Amino acid sequence: MSAKAPEKGEYVLVRITNIVPYGAFCELVEYPDYRGFIHISEISTSWVKNIRQHVKEGQLRVAKVLNVSPSKRMVDLSLKRVSGAIEKRKLEEMRRKKRGRGLLSAAARLAAKPQEEIDKVAEVLEDHFGDVLSAFEDVVFEGEHVLDNVPISADWKAAIIAIAKKSIEIPRRTIRANVQIRVPGPFGARYIREALLRAKERIEGNQHTEARIYYVGAPTYAIEITTTDYKTAERIMQDACEDLVKFVESKGGSASWERVEA
Repeated sequence: MSAKAPEKGEYVLVRITNIVPYGAFCELVEYPDYRGFIHISEISTSWVKNIRQHVKEGQLRVAKVLNVSPSKRMVDLSLKRVSGAIEKRKLEEMRRKKRGRGLLSAAARLAAKPQEEIDKVAEVLEDHFGDVLSAFEDVVFEGEHVLDNVPISADWKAAIIAIAKKSIEIPRRTIRANVQIRVPGPFGARYIREALLRAKERIEGNQHTEARIYYVGAPTYAIEITTTDYKTAERIMQDACEDLVKFVESKGGSASWERVEA
């Protein structure tokens, strides 16, 4: 049976193993049956006077596949044809893959499942979620129901849920806005309280979102929103503040808001 081979044009993770004056030999992390070689002309876009100033033995890098020789199990590679953005994306992909497999192994131990089942379950999760780590993240971010239609056993699902809740932390981001509210008349204070309570309830109606509202100094109040990311927080803040303004104006008052540093 032939070993899986990398494809021309693919970006692969490599570990530098041996440096010579004319290039560097490396192992392909994702293709252990293949060895790679990076010619000195493919090391850097700048002139290479001393190759050891650009690569070091034991270093992990992302390289582009130029040619593949299945019979020799050798791959010609390039470092200079890999942009910083591509390298960053590939390294993040590998980090996620390693973390996902680690969590899945923990789930297998919890469910007393044999090692050989891990690869099969990993394939199923990758088909449904894109990668294994996304399955664990979605259980926490979206809810346990994300596993309902995934064709794995109930004990696997229970173990994945347990490990996800133990290991995945929801990122938290906080933003703040100051709102100025004025409502004349005998019921002004009541309407202000109603407006702020209404904003709080509207904010916390969003999943994984918390609101903190406090008095700054007449006529200003602060609204702080803590949720999973800035983009979501900004959307929720705008929605809540615009609704607050409309409510206050409907009661004969005036209101305005502005984003400030939390």
